[in-house]
Amino acid sequence: MVDKDKILKIAIPSGGALQADTLELLLNAGLEVQRTNARRYMGTIANLENTMVMFQRNADITSKVEEGSADLGILGYDRYLELYQDTFPTTLLIESLGFGDCALSIGIPDSWIDVDNIGDLADIASDFRKSGDNIRIATKFPRLVEKFFLSKGIAHFSIVQSSGTLEVAPEMGFADIIVDVTATGTTMRENHLKIISGGVIMDSQACLIGNSDTIFTNSVKEKSYEMFVSKIKVYLSNI
Repeated sequence: MVDKDKILKIAIPSGGALQADTLELLLNAGLEVQRTNARRYMGTIANLENTMVMFQRNADITSKVEEGSADLGILGYDRYLELYQDTFPTTLLIESLGFGDCALSIGIPDSWIDVDNIGDLADIASDFRKSGDNIRIATKFPRLVEKFFLSKGIAHFSIVQSSGTLEVAPEMGFADIIVDVTATGTTMRENHLKIISGGVIMDSQACLIGNSDTIFTNSVKEKSYEMFVSKIKVYLSNI
């Protein structure tokens, strides 16, 4: 019986396009994930011993790797950067896995006809401040948003954290603008929002992260890790 402490645990997204694309990547790399049924949250990789696949929410994968309950994780690079801290044992192993392309973008109401770029938004923020208010920004990425806005010289804002649908925030009145992940911009446009020039905070793809403390202090895990990562890198180099 395999010692559970020597099993390489790999967290992957539990739903949506990221899950489907992750499973396709692993299949194409010769790392097919097998599970008894689609509702099962645990799986194995048939031709790679001492491994376990765990299906987790994308938003939870960084913390799972950080705490060591998972050794590796596949998730959006944007989500990784939002949660990463220098004190964590988490290491970025592969920044771009070739899928999950999106952009973390600022969504401005169409009715703000004089706001076409980030400079215009800075001017609006100043106008808000003069009237004693801050621009309210609804987002799921408070750290990245704060860093970006401050880097653009915009300090008069407040973050409205929301785990629900952000695009309706300006119309509902609990935020003035939003910052959210978008692939095509269609959802923003359909909700009367526009992406301004200079309003893309970052581009993102799916990435691979790992816990250096749990992997590189266990020779069995490290061997499984090396085989897993090498197969992915070989596949990526050939597409």
